[in-house]
Amino acid sequence: MSVKITYIYSACVLLETQDVKILCDPWFSDGAYDGSWYHYPRMENPVETIGRADLIYISHIHPDHYDPKFLKLYLKKYPETKIIVAPFEKNMLAKRMGIDQIPHEIVSESSIGGTRLSLIPNERAWFDVDSALVLQHNGHSVVNMNDNFFNESQINRINEIAPSIQIALLPYAGAGPYPHTYYDIGPTLIEKASLKRQQFFDRYLQLRDALEPEATIPFAGKYYLGGHLHNLNPYRGVSDAVEVSGFDSTAMILQDGGNAWVDTKSLQPSAVRSDPYDVKELEAFTLGLSEKPMHYEVFFNDLDVLSIPFSEMLSTAYKNAVKKFTYQEDYWFCLKLQEEWFVMNCNAENPACRIEEKSPQMAPRSEIYIDLKYLYGLLTGTYHWSNAEVGSQFMTRRYPDVFNEEVQNYLNFLHL
Repeated sequence: MSVKITYIYSACVLLETQDVKILCDPWFSDGAYDGSWYHYPRMENPVETIGRADLIYISHIHPDHYDPKFLKLYLKKYPETKIIVAPFEKNMLAKRMGIDQIPHEIVSESSIGGTRLSLIPNERAWFDVDSALVLQHNGHSVVNMNDNFFNESQINRINEIAPSIQIALLPYAGAGPYPHTYYDIGPTLIEKASLKRQQFFDRYLQLRDALEPEATIPFAGKYYLGGHLHNLNPYRGVSDAVEVSGFDSTAMILQDGGNAWVDTKSLQPSAVRSDPYDVKELEAFTLGLSEKPMHYEVFFNDLDVLSIPFSEMLSTAYKNAVKKFTYQEDYWFCLKLQEEWFVMNCNAENPACRIEEKSPQMAPRSEIYIDLKYLYGLLTGTYHWSNAEVGSQFMTRRYPDVFNEEVQNYLNFLHL
């Protein structure tokens, strides 16, 4: 028997052999990333539509892959299903699942009948917590790369395990806050969005060429912004998977909803989507999301931000961050409060923080514009800066406009 792949939504697929059914990255709870991410097209009753799986593979901790609300619903109906995660060195996913009381097992390799599973972390740095799944059965191999960036050691490990791959599920689009939260709407933003789309097409091709599968399924990274962010959807730099067919003849764009599948023997999909989503329907859908509240708008609805001592809180949070963040060059983060700014240097060798009444002029710097209720939640640990960033929950302006990967994660340390 070959391996059967059923496409459901975004990074959610069902991998099936005669020995085992594996559900991968089921995300179906709208309002991920503290209320900003939504599904299109929507799938009603996903638990019933998907049916029973033997295993659920969660690739990493991001909310569009790890959805505890859905997992609890699913396990209530199918309590015998086991959840597996990769053996990360710093297993933040396993720790989070423990806090959420989601039963799970950390797995490196496993055999179920004639089916072999290999879970391979992709840890470029402490903050890059993705993983890949290699499934092999009867001489057939499928690789699930979900959100993985190219990592030579991970690719070498995959090629060692599966030198011949029939189908690779590959990321083709990039989520996150860039470019739509970094520029005003206009020609510059349109240009940056176009460049981002191409960069992720190049990333897709890099993975495809490294793995050399017989066929590919472009997937993952599909979402739409809701609430007051809905107007940014056209500028996210996220392409439609159908666009991949224009430059990759091996790509199969399976229809949404759990009714389209392909197997590793025939490589003939049962149903494909050949046209991009209708622009007017998408516009109407995202406009309908405009009244959706963010989580913090509900959770901190009665919070009087004028009474919050943000200066003192930020000073304490800054001291905590400087102790843990070991960057050694000047780089300033400037948070807009009411009519003033809190500015801080993330250089551990030259620490400084203060309130300034005028617009900051130091460089290099990033100016952060954020709802103060949300800022309160981030400082107190109700929310996490990484989710806020990926969820496009704050605006950033850089001076100069240069990406600095080392300081990009500084805010993750800024909390009480």
